[in-house]
Formats: sequence, C-alpha cells, structure tokens
Amino acid sequence: KKQRVPRVFGYPISIPFIIANEFCERFSYYGMMTVLFIYLNTKLGLDDDEASIWYHEFQLLCYFTPLIGGLVADLYLGKFMTILIFSLIYLLGNGVVAFTSIGMWPVFQEHFSIVNVTESGEIVTYKDYTPKLIGPLIGLHLIALGTGGIKPCVSSFGGDQFKKTESDKVQKYFSMFYAAINAGSLISTAITPELRSTSCLGESSCFPAAFGVPGGFLVVAIAAFLLAKRWYITVPPLGNPIVDATKVTYALITSNTAACEKRYGVEKVADTKQLLRVSTIFLPFPFFWAIFQQQGSTWILQLQAMQGMVGNFEVKPDQMQIFNPLLILVLIPTFEMVVYPLMKKIGIPTTPMVRIVSGMVLTALSFVIAAIVQTQIEARLDTYNTIHSTNYTFNELHLEANEFLRENQVHRLALIPQIFVLTCGEIMCSITGLEFAYAYAPVSMKSVCQSLLLLSNSVGNFLVIIFKKATSNYVEMFIMWAGLQMVGVVLIVVICLVMQGPLEEFKA
Repeated sequence: KKQRVPRVFGYPISIPFIIANEFCERFSYYGMMTVLFIYLNTKLGLDDDEASIWYHEFQLLCYFTPLIGGLVADLYLGKFMTILIFSLIYLLGNGVVAFTSIGMWPVFQEHFSIVNVTESGEIVTYKDYTPKLIGPLIGLHLIALGTGGIKPCVSSFGGDQFKKTESDKVQKYFSMFYAAINAGSLISTAITPELRSTSCLGESSCFPAAFGVPGGFLVVAIAAFLLAKRWYITVPPLGNPIVDATKVTYALITSNTAACEKRYGVEKVADTKQLLRVSTIFLPFPFFWAIFQQQGSTWILQLQAMQGMVGNFEVKPDQMQIFNPLLILVLIPTFEMVVYPLMKKIGIPTTPMVRIVSGMVLTALSFVIAAIVQTQIEARLDTYNTIHSTNYTFNELHLEANEFLRENQVHRLALIPQIFVLTCGEIMCSITGLEFAYAYAPVSMKSVCQSLLLLSNSVGNFLVIIFKKATSNYVEMFIMWAGLQMVGVVLIVVICLVMQGPLEEFKA
C-alpha cells in the first residue's frame, strides 16, 4: 500500500521535482554534447577522424551503460540510490571536463599559441592554450557512466509515485517528462555555442563556461531530486528481467525447450522466445543510429566549412543542431494529425513496419542530400583555388579561413533540408521503434526490449568508429552511409516478411 503524500494540482508533490531534475539534467547533457566535437577538433587539436572516433566512443558508452544502471537499480540499490550515486559520478565527470578545459593551469596544459583576431576593426591578441587530452577523456567516461546509469531509472521512478488507478495521470506525466527533455535540449543547444565562442581567461574561446554552465545545471538537478526525498515512494529491488532473459536464452541454446520449461516455467520460456523474435526487428537499427548520431560529428565538420552570417549574427556550426529538437516538437503532431491520416486516405498502410522502413529510407536520403551539399562546397573551393592560385582543402575551411574564402562558401542554412529529412526519418523510425518495442514485447520483458533498442544506438556508434577510415572523400562517405542504410532497409523488409505472422500472434 502506497503511503499518503501531499498533492499539487492532483499530482504527487514529488513529480514537479522529478521533472525539474530531468530538465536540468538534459540541459547539462545536450549543452555539453553540442560543443563537444568542436572542443575535441579545434581546442584539443585532434584531427577530424580522431575527434570523430572519441565523440562516438563517448556516445557508444552513453547508450551501453543504461544496462549497468538498470541492473544496479533492480538487483541491489533500488532506483532512488542508483539515481543519486550515478548523478554524483555524472557531476564529477562534468567537473573534470570543465576544469581541465582551463588550459592556462600548468597541470592541464599541453602547449599554447598566440592568436591574433580582428574584432570591430581592431587586432586583439589572445594566448590560446591546448589542454592535455587525458583530463577530458577521464571526465567524458565518468559522464557516460553517470548519464547512462540514471537513464533507465528517472522516468520509471516518477511512474512509481502514482497509484495503480492513476493511469491517466501517468500518461500526462510522461508527456510532461518528454517536454522537459526537449526544452532542456532546445535551450542548451542555443546557449552553449554562444558561451564557447566568447573570449575569457585571456583566450579567444571560453570552453570552461560552455562546460561549466551545464555542470551548474546538473548541481540544480541533483538538488531538486534531493529536495523531494521525504515525499518519494520507493520500491525495493525486485530483480532484473534482463538477467532472467539471459539465463533462459542460455538454457534454450544449451538444452531443449522441455528442460527449460521445467526449470524456469512455461510462461517465462514463452516470453523469452517472444523477446528473441521481437529483438530481430532491431538488427538493422544500428545503421539508422550510425547516420543519426553523425549530426554531432560529420555534419559539424561540414558546417565548419560553411559560412553562417545572417546580417550581423553568425549561426555557429554547433548551433545548427537546434533544428532537430525544434522540428521534432513541430513534426510529431504534424505526422499524427496530417501525414499518417493522409497516408491512410490514399491507401498507404501506416503499420509500424511501413513507418520504420519509410523512416530508414528518409534517413538514407538525408545523407544523399548531404553529399549534394558537399559537392557544392568542394566545387566553390576548387573555383577559388583556381582563380587565386591557392591550395585550400576542405579540411582547412574552418572559422579561421580568410574573409574572402568565407564569403565564397555555401551557407550553413543550406543544411536545413537534410536536417528536416533526417528528423522525419527519426519520427517514423525511432519513435515507431519505441512503440513497436512496447506493443510486441511480452508484458514481463518490456523493459528488456527498451534496453535492447538503446543498445542498438550504442552499436550504431560502434559502426561509425569501424567505418570512419573507410574513405577520406566526404562525398563518397555520405553515399557509403546512405548505401549501408539501404542494406538495413532490405534486411528489415526480409525480417518483417518472415516475422509478420508470429508477431501478430503474440502481440501484447
């Protein structure tokens, strides 16, 4: 029986604190992620490939460690202590990244260079330090462990605060929770590029502020979480279905079904078999995530070679990432109220499989568009080199390029079409994948299914690392990834044709 707790507008008083915690944590995560690649590439001086590898290795861990957080919460500590402990690890990582970005401190300093920047017609001299790589790497790995550890716990911990008869309020809570995630992402994506592009501490950039402000928001997140401690309803560890599913799967591989049913029960064996059927649908998802996550790496490299002046305001390369969450908020209701009803009206099915396949095709198309934009960038560069007898390469077209060259670059807003198409693909593929995992997974293993979907994101980042050095030609690289995504489309079509009957039979 759940204890009586005070209510605010009909909701448990702890809910506003949990939502505030999520908003601040997401602000911290996305604020840091927005500027991370440029920090690795320009501030730490890593080449394009090395910066991409470390960026995606970090993303890989962020989507693998939720398995650890889920196991710790369900088997040992419960959700409250798991969230608290991993949040403190997260905060420690944020602090390490922020403090080690202060390169003027000798303990963190690799070397420095004198930079002359023209500002308002005057030449200003800065002493830019390059921090040692080891500090940021330690901090990023702590962040990956922390954010991954709390990822599977916070939303469900909020759900634990409601009575079983309050399903309508639970649904509204998850809507508010999702809105908090997007609000934190939107605001931080706009702010942290501005912070890192200002000058501070005698340097021409200010990454300590760009990492420090998100760290401050994480302090607020932890404080908000702790303030409501006395009102929380806590559920003790009840065991982890991932462990159960692993044991049964191993038993099915090493023995026969009858022996497994005798040992684990008919229902658990049947649920595990259904889980294995459903999880086959996720096999092509790493191709989708491999393309999607390159918004923060490969597309940033593309944006760095473009000019972004809109009047007197410059749209920063990393600031362009704001369009994805902004479009998500606009397009989700558009798809639900316009696109899907229109598809039904003209006879196109809107089943989960049709939407997932369509989303993957759109994802591949976004990289085809990226390849077209890339050809325009390189064509203008070739023309400039011919006229002025220079030898600039694509990788040299960063913000420090001379003014005339910058004026001849393609504008950063030219990336909006590929961002729009990719976001449409995300809605049709990623969101539908979440719905599919919930609808078809056995009741006792829905959380396992969600974990496998998160794991596919981790594998996608691993694929980026594997294929990073496949080609140095960016047009070829974009086309290669579009082709790999289409291989995923073929694979999921084959899986769907094989699995359609069994899935309908076992639908929860």
